[in-house]
Amino acid sequence: MSTETTVVLATEAHLLEILAWLKREERETGEGFYCNREIIVESQQQGEVYCAVVRSTVVGFIVQTRKSVGASIDILEVKPQCRGQGFGKMLALGAIERLFEARAEFITVRCAPRSSEPFWKSLGFQPTGAPQRSVWDAPRLVLQWRT
Repeated sequence: MSTETTVVLATEAHLLEILAWLKREERETGEGFYCNREIIVESQQQGEVYCAVVRSTVVGFIVQTRKSVGASIDILEVKPQCRGQGFGKMLALGAIERLFEARAEFITVRCAPRSSEPFWKSLGFQPTGAPQRSVWDAPRLVLQWRT
């Protein structure tokens, strides 16, 4: 990971950059989160999107939502060519810290794609009681506040 990496609240310019690469990713691979662009736009307007930036280029982003008691990490994506360099972990750990500092008692995440489940478990997220799956077969994991 570059020492020049910063995690910042996403601006309108960052949002446009994110949407452009998500659209390109969907067109080229049929994968990614471009299908959730309305959620991403709305979340950015509410100050819930943070991005990892390397030399003024967005390499990944995270959508986090603080709720009345808990919180959720709704989307985390790193550009395909930038994966495996620690950007996702940097974004996830930053979100966890921000959400717990905001007094969230727990944070939930749905593992979509399902292949992300080991990543989230490596950060301390655990399955909740009975297995809860979405229509996309995405396991739901939770991270509890530790005192």
